[in-house]
Amino acid sequence: MKLEDLLTQLESPIAIRPTRRMTQGELEGYLDAAANILRGSADHSEFRGYVFALLFYKRISDCFDEEVRTQVARFKAAGIAEEQARTLAQAPDLHHFVVPETAAWRVVARTARGQLGQALNDAMLAIERANAHRQNNFDGILTNKIDFNKQDELPRDKLVKLINHIGSQTFDRAHVSDDLFGNAYEYLIRNFASKAGKSSGEFYTPAEVGFLMAEILQPREGMSVCDWASGSGGLLLQCIRYVKKHGGDVRQLSLHGQESNVATYNISRINMILHGIPAWEHRQGDSLRNPRHLTGENRIKQFDRIIMNPPFSLEDWGHDTVAAGDRFGRLAYGMPPVSNGDWAWLQQIVRSLKDPDPDTGHGGLGMVVMSQGVLFRGQPEQTLEEDGQNQKADAEYLIRRGFIEADLIEAIVVLPSKLFYGNGVPGCLLLLNKAKPAARKDRILMIWGSRHYQKGNPQNLLRPSDLMRILVPWRAFGDLEAAGPLIDEHEATLIGEVQADCDARLADIEDAYGPVLAPLDALRIEARAIDALDLTMQAVDAAVSEEHPYFQPLAPLKTAMQDIETAFAAAGRGDKAALKARLAEAKKQYTAQRKALVSAIKDRSKQLGKARKELGKLQDERDQREQELRLAAERELAHLREAAADLRRICADPDEAQRYFTVVERAEIEENEFNLNLPRYVDTFEPETVLPLDKAVSNLRDAEAAAGKSKAELSRLLSSLGLEGVA
Repeated sequence: MKLEDLLTQLESPIAIRPTRRMTQGELEGYLDAAANILRGSADHSEFRGYVFALLFYKRISDCFDEEVRTQVARFKAAGIAEEQARTLAQAPDLHHFVVPETAAWRVVARTARGQLGQALNDAMLAIERANAHRQNNFDGILTNKIDFNKQDELPRDKLVKLINHIGSQTFDRAHVSDDLFGNAYEYLIRNFASKAGKSSGEFYTPAEVGFLMAEILQPREGMSVCDWASGSGGLLLQCIRYVKKHGGDVRQLSLHGQESNVATYNISRINMILHGIPAWEHRQGDSLRNPRHLTGENRIKQFDRIIMNPPFSLEDWGHDTVAAGDRFGRLAYGMPPVSNGDWAWLQQIVRSLKDPDPDTGHGGLGMVVMSQGVLFRGQPEQTLEEDGQNQKADAEYLIRRGFIEADLIEAIVVLPSKLFYGNGVPGCLLLLNKAKPAARKDRILMIWGSRHYQKGNPQNLLRPSDLMRILVPWRAFGDLEAAGPLIDEHEATLIGEVQADCDARLADIEDAYGPVLAPLDALRIEARAIDALDLTMQAVDAAVSEEHPYFQPLAPLKTAMQDIETAFAAAGRGDKAALKARLAEAKKQYTAQRKALVSAIKDRSKQLGKARKELGKLQDERDQREQELRLAAERELAHLREAAADLRRICADPDEAQRYFTVVERAEIEENEFNLNLPRYVDTFEPETVLPLDKAVSNLRDAEAAAGKSKAELSRLLSSLGLEGVA
């Protein structure tokens, strides 16, 4: 190797902190930081729109630029000149979304501070217009209820900080996959809901509750699914995930949603686009006052599955619009109270579920989250003879009775409190079925699912093991004999899912850190080789040879110098003068190059030390994250096995099972005056702890001794204060 090449190699910079792809956790933290920039500057329900819009804008702008680069390279490879290739690469048909050049993030983000708000408004509008031709057009998705010029809501300094923060990362698909960004976006939606309280919490259903609902509804490809209160679209995404998990084609799933809040409606549209959902029928408007999924005959469409979490006990639900009669025929079981819309939602679900198919007997299924009040609110008719007073039956009682007599309710699951954002009221799940199987006719499965959960602040959480405690009795429909094999099946499935999730997250971390850490082993080997060198002048001179990995370039100079020295020794007096000059020049050249080489090696050693230190930190960071993931998975697996063992114990004892779930016949419900409050049917009371008599006596004596000691101490204190006798 030539000395120049070796010096170039030694002097080449080492990427000490190279850019790497973000992991899921880092992306979530990054999005948290984006939200935190605006907190305190605007109403929570308003500023979430700014963050969601900007992140979506940055994502599609980066992806468009990435696609343009790809297309330019393709055209150039085909022999097309760069200018023409760049023009061809802008064709809308070649892109998922179009971002006009003047609206590109890299252009708008450099706008002067005073014009930034208007530049953003103009860019958002330009993007909407450029994509108006698409099936899910962008009409209003970035401009409705969002104005970046509102400095009272969005101070300019906060906007600049937000732009700088979002602009610090690249969000094209090479850096962040669709799944990764979509999942992180959902995480941000959950984060906003958890910190917003009632002002924003109602638009999001916790993912684990949505998972449970989809598992019970079991949507399949070819079906139609609707959410009349779709919020951010999370429940429909859970249905998509269920179909994917079971090998179905989600393109054959017909999705429908309606949402009244404009800002939330736009968030749901963005959410679906980021998850790569190609098409769905989404409408904006009040579903109770103005349902917008209608047939050509202006009737409410009917669906195979309905999944919903409408606002609990909505006061202004639209009674005024149906007081004179409902043109959609939804209130067949009665008019709900003026100030509570729960039974209006339930009757809308029944009206929009498909009727039983005459050939298969199957009909529509609906699952909805409700306040537990729907189970028991309202009183039956009372007479003087029966109760000492005259009282007509309440509206909610009559509607509930109608549902039970029509055999529409298949299952009820009571959930823990504090699961839902902005509402600490414990909810319940109702499964509505227009065509119950023969074995389930006039019977309702009731599951008390509120005992097992993970306490949290501000919200409690249902863990996979808690979901198993609900899904097993549901799938067995309360049959204890059938439950045993289902416990084994669910335990194995959930364990597999926890392990698969852990493996996926580990792969995510390795994918982010691996390419960056790949050179570390080679750098360590190189550093050890350099550290082993003796760089003193004498040692270098002695080590120079054609085989030496570092000093080899000096070998020709050393050989030349030695040849001159040999010639000088053998030369006559007349030739020595010339040889002496040549020898001096050779020594000078050799010494200079040796010095340069030794200096480069020392500098390389410093570079290697710094690089190893920085990459070592990254390696420790990666190892710590992997260890945390493994430990979390081990804890989850242990909890699953523990819950499965407990569920086996419960299902082996009918009396114990009665504390968790039961199947109730209609006759028993009628005896209870159509009251569905679960404590009437499920033994929800916790057994009292019984102490042996000797233990109870011992505890009493200990308490008396402690009380006596406290009294004596109080007397001494009062005495020291001159207050004897006060105690």
